[in-house]
Amino acid sequence: MTRDFRLLFVGQTVSRLGTTASMVAAPLVAVTALHASTFQVSLLAAATWLPWLLVGIPAGALVDRLPRRPILIACDLLCAVLLVSAPIAAWLGFLSVGQLLLVALLVGVADVFSSTAGQVFLPSLVEPARLAQANARLQGGASAAQVAGPGFAGLLAHLGGAVTALFADAISYLVSAGCLLRIRTTERLVPDPGRESLATAARAGLRFAVRD
Repeated sequence: MTRDFRLLFVGQTVSRLGTTASMVAAPLVAVTALHASTFQVSLLAAATWLPWLLVGIPAGALVDRLPRRPILIACDLLCAVLLVSAPIAAWLGFLSVGQLLLVALLVGVADVFSSTAGQVFLPSLVEPARLAQANARLQGGASAAQVAGPGFAGLLAHLGGAVTALFADAISYLVSAGCLLRIRTTERLVPDPGRESLATAARAGLRFAVRD
């Protein structure tokens, strides 16, 4: 595989590790630092996955119209800023469950766009004959990160506290953004991506999902 694919692989895997770890670290912060109720903790978990239901299809239609690498970098930087905001607020004594919910929701939205953009960016980095192999490696890295993420978050929380775990998760997104910035390959975009409206493309995607 090419150098640029390896950078994408590392970036996507590290980013997925950060996303999965934050899914554990945020509820830990809510319980240990804010004494959140069971209902509030369940809302945190729901906020992480709700964006896939709400913006999954529109995100796909929008990603088709934009360069994918800038989307990936922007999502990583956004997640880093969001996750850093929680430790800073905690150290200043202003952290609340509401802020954690907002962070979880926006990180979830960024994860939708990042995951979608990563899939369609891949063909620009590898030859068509190696696309299946490259996709399998990406999916394998994502699966490994999903398995390791909860343990990684738990270890960080044990060593430095749950709030510190969120800070470390933010660093993982910066590592991912750094890898993506080093990619040199010029992206291949679909010609005339604006031939139909965003709403029309989203409806077409919804119809396809219902029929499938």
